[in-house]
Amino acid sequence: MENTSALRFLQQENARLQEENKALREDSLAFRHYMEALKDLYRATQQITSEENLFALLDQILYNALSVLRAEDGSLLLLDEETNELAFVLVHGDIRNELRGYRIKADTGIAGWVARQREPLIVNNPRQDGRFSLDIDEEFSFVTRSILCVPMMARGKLIGVIELLNKRDDEFTEADATMLLILGQVAAIALEEMQTRLEAEEAQATA
Repeated sequence: MENTSALRFLQQENARLQEENKALREDSLAFRHYMEALKDLYRATQQITSEENLFALLDQILYNALSVLRAEDGSLLLLDEETNELAFVLVHGDIRNELRGYRIKADTGIAGWVARQREPLIVNNPRQDGRFSLDIDEEFSFVTRSILCVPMMARGKLIGVIELLNKRDDEFTEADATMLLILGQVAAIALEEMQTRLEAEEAQATA
């Protein structure tokens, strides 16, 4: 009887370890894909010739970031300086269709705080944080359980913010914030380079 119990325990432990090893391999693969995508984005800052191509690449990298950091939803918001709003340009998750193109005031919620302070923010209990805005949750019947938001900065200028929501079975960490900051900085440089190039081309065309 004892041998049978011991054998069953060993079988269960073996199955558990196999599942853990599988998860670790998947995490490692996702991380490699994420870092390769960041390298592609960095190289592309001098090569991409259209906003469409750049945003397609950013969209894929945002998806990779969600996978690596185990977040359910994520978005990239660009600052519209003329209206002082943050616009949802890229969105992944349950309400991506509703949120794409949606705008919020640049001083609203966690994203607004990050835009003002220009520093990353982790909020694992948003409904207990006075900086959190319920507007989007209420308007789209969404439930925000945790937030990681980082600024996108290029040459001291705020380009926008990247926000990940609802980490699976865990809380966001400082290590997560560091990884997302890398994406934010490289993406901001790429967007700034593209904007500068487009403005130069327009000026040349009208000269």
